[in-house]
Amino acid sequence: MRRDSLAWIGIGVLALAAIVLMLRHSDGMVGGVTNADFASLVSGIALLIVIGGSMLASRRFQIGTAIRQAAIWLGVALILVTVYSYRFEFAGLAGRVFGELIPGLPVASTNASGDTVVTLRRDASGHFGARGSINGASARFLIDTGASVMTLTPATAAAAGFSSDGLTFTVPVETANGRAFMAPVTVDRLEIGPLAFRELRAFVAPPGTLSGNLLGVNVLDRLATYSVRGDEMVLTGRD
Repeated sequence: MRRDSLAWIGIGVLALAAIVLMLRHSDGMVGGVTNADFASLVSGIALLIVIGGSMLASRRFQIGTAIRQAAIWLGVALILVTVYSYRFEFAGLAGRVFGELIPGLPVASTNASGDTVVTLRRDASGHFGARGSINGASARFLIDTGASVMTLTPATAAAAGFSSDGLTFTVPVETANGRAFMAPVTVDRLEIGPLAFRELRAFVAPPGTLSGNLLGVNVLDRLATYSVRGDEMVLTGRD
């Protein structure tokens, strides 16, 4: 067998082990051994395949070549173990990067108590937005603690299944532009990342009165907590 084939076999073993660890990291065990021991065992097997196989495949054993190969593969194994050990930190960093690139993108994580947490980044205008869905239809919201009830634009309401023929604009609401009459509706399901809310009261604004959807206090009250830390808003779900 050629040496490059053995190298690819070793890479495949390490890649498969990394996938298994990511899928089973919450259990703490893989096949009856701890995650750390599993990672060490697989790294050793990969090294044995590559270095030992190369020695057997080589007509002339060269100690210098073997040492170089051992050092290279040991370095690869250490890098993979290090990446796995700091997987949560790397995930958090990736989430912050995507949050900067895609305003309103919910970045999901889990806190020390096991609660679902969604982090939102402040956009260029200084506001917090959130991308989500209403009754399965994609929507983007401006988080507005001054709005007591979630309020939808006519376009979002139509996409969520609320026919304009069934809307009755009878609820008076004071807005920045004066009094307006809203149509009350009930949203079956709102999703912001992994956070899901059911049976929510909402308003549909008349055409031309609202430039975007508002995520109001009646949604925030369904959370365990919500807070602002610098340029981040942290939403913590209830169990």
